[in-house]
Amino acid sequence: MDYTKKDKTRLIILCLLHELRVISVQQLIDFFQIERLSAESTVYKHLNLLKTDGLIARSKNGMHTFYYLTKEGHNYIGGYYTLPKVPEYNLQHHLQINDYLIKMLELCNKHPHLKAVVSERRKVYEVKDEKKNQKGVKYFVPDFIFMFLDSIGREVEWQFEIELTLKTKRRYSQGVFPKYIKHLKNYEDARLIYVTPSSIIKEELDMFKEYFIDKEGDEYKEVFDRLHVFSAEEFESELKRLLEKDKFINWE
Repeated sequence: MDYTKKDKTRLIILCLLHELRVISVQQLIDFFQIERLSAESTVYKHLNLLKTDGLIARSKNGMHTFYYLTKEGHNYIGGYYTLPKVPEYNLQHHLQINDYLIKMLELCNKHPHLKAVVSERRKVYEVKDEKKNQKGVKYFVPDFIFMFLDSIGREVEWQFEIELTLKTKRRYSQGVFPKYIKHLKNYEDARLIYVTPSSIIKEELDMFKEYFIDKEGDEYKEVFDRLHVFSAEEFESELKRLLEKDKFINWE
């Protein structure tokens, strides 16, 4: 995207909504503040202009006022993801994802080896494209990915799952955990980071992690050192620690 264009704020808002589906007003302001792309007043001005032009719409759910693309806005930017029929579906989860994504962007700000951030919608789009001729494919993708470069230019993926509700034991034991563990085995530099505001969910995730540690044995201890389960309170301090200590993303 060409940030030198006069309408850069307008384009960034549309692209963010395309990638993240729904975004609250405060989250949009926070996104622009990370790299000081636009002032708060400029963001409000363009939100009003985009709404007047019919390219975005606004809704309120409880305390949350949030924006999303209209069909006209989707077409305006040449959107290639499916336009959500019910933007507020699973609203709390989407807004929580945005909060953690913003926090990670703040923590990574000016990190010399951060290459890209991949949204869930982008990852699903890529996986579907890769497997378009396969039938009955299940798409297990993380909520977002932070992609770094190592010292020889290879991509290092940190995958994030924001867990607000418990999945079934069967899905954890036969689907989600085996899939992520396989990925961590295949890529020695990868990390999976679960974060949850619920102590009950954290306890359940820790239990499944311990189950697979026992099942896999000491041979794969290092793999599980890269499978993290953090409470919401731990998230910022633990991610700061990982960002400082990880040998694959810290090099001169």
